[in-house]
Amino acid sequence: MRPKMANINIKPLPMISSLIISTLLSGCGLMQSVSDGTVSMTKAIFYKQVKTLHLDFITRAAANNDAGGVSHTAVVRVYQLKDRKLLDAADYQQLFAHEGQVIRTDLLAEKDLQLRPDESQSLDMPLEPETRYIVVAGMFLSPDMERNNWRIVLERSELEPDKARQIELKNQTLILLPLKEK
Repeated sequence: MRPKMANINIKPLPMISSLIISTLLSGCGLMQSVSDGTVSMTKAIFYKQVKTLHLDFITRAAANNDAGGVSHTAVVRVYQLKDRKLLDAADYQQLFAHEGQVIRTDLLAEKDLQLRPDESQSLDMPLEPETRYIVVAGMFLSPDMERNNWRIVLERSELEPDKARQIELKNQTLILLPLKEK
């Protein structure tokens, strides 16, 4: 005699439907994770991520001479800004008279450097995530106010993650040197 088995009434359609729906829903999450990972990888590979500002300063002997021809140390101030409208409206005196108060609302970080004649100096400075503009401003004894070559404004897109931008100080001016080709 065979033992009696319980009569289980299985309805295959609802069970299969539930299985398919749960598989699809978990697959959507998996697809989103894969998609997010792919976007991150694409950005890392194809878009340069500049997280550190690299600047090399080359100071010539006659970088900051007085009227008698005596060479003096030049002070260079590096600003990280989120916008440049206030900077563009400011002149030399406004920028340096009150420690940069005129650009304070856009200022994210700043650094002062003292550059002696005939010396070179490098600056490696972490970039704030919101930084869109880098301003390098030289405090010279007699800056050229008409040409405004006492300052350089760089957009973040002009920076390289592994190459320093070179700036030459010569005759009371700042000169941005072109990037060297590989």
